[in-house]
Amino acid sequence: MAGTEASDVEAALVTASRWLDDVPGVVGVGQGEEAGAPTIDVWVTPGHDPERLPSQLLGVPVRVRASGGPIEVQPE
Repeated sequence: MAGTEASDVEAALVTASRWLDDVPGVVGVGQGEEAGAPTIDVWVTPGHDPERLPSQLLGVPVRVRASGGPIEVQPE
């Protein structure tokens, strides 16, 4: 996306990270890239309704990705 500033991407990523606690089914959030432009990638569990998430956040496209299942933290 032309004209997207790094600060916009960082702010969108911080905002999207709140979805981990607030939106059922969201198990991961990170920065991605599509066609050379930044994206916010959101991983969701199977059966999650992607319509609950916006298509853009602060002007940065949001891509919903299937996680394949719940993610559990493993002890070191």
